[in-house]
Amino acid sequence: MKRADLLSTAAAAALLLVTAASQAETVRCESSDGRYRSCPIDGRNGVSLSRQLSSQGCWQNDTWGFDLNRIWVDRGCRAEFRVGERSSGSSDKSNAVAGAIVLGLVGAAIIASNKNKDRDRYDDYRPGYGGNPRSTFRCESNNNRFTYCNAPNRGHLEVYRQLSSAPCDYGRSWGQERGRVWVSNGCRAEFAVY
Repeated sequence: MKRADLLSTAAAAALLLVTAASQAETVRCESSDGRYRSCPIDGRNGVSLSRQLSSQGCWQNDTWGFDLNRIWVDRGCRAEFRVGERSSGSSDKSNAVAGAIVLGLVGAAIIASNKNKDRDRYDDYRPGYGGNPRSTFRCESNNNRFTYCNAPNRGHLEVYRQLSSAPCDYGRSWGQERGRVWVSNGCRAEFAVY
């Protein structure tokens, strides 16, 4: 396939993605006085930061994050977030959009790989605290089961040491809610509280 064809396919997919994204919900969540706050959402289809409102930084998995039913912000992060489109019941439209997005992403990946083959993969997860944690605890999804583990209500949580070969990705295979950590899809890890 020619590069021009790949570019036009990627552009068409991007247009469909923008159309689908325009149906997503915008949620404002603010950490007032530098305090932790959570805002209820349906996070099954993903969340992205759309507009930062604070002068304090908003960094995913550091001063903001999300899981299945909430966005959380901390240390002065105030922002508007785009919450993914909920299922409309129209599987034909969803399948068409998904197919176009996949096709566009494949084309963009081919172009990007041809443009710079030596570029390192950027990983958006940045542990925010490092250093010595206040405490650690284990939480394990055995047999890919959804499991809750008690966790301290105060403090920032991170994966301290992954124990499983299955990935432990925040919001996908682990998260935090109401003083508990949940794990799923085979994620087994030691978590740190900072």
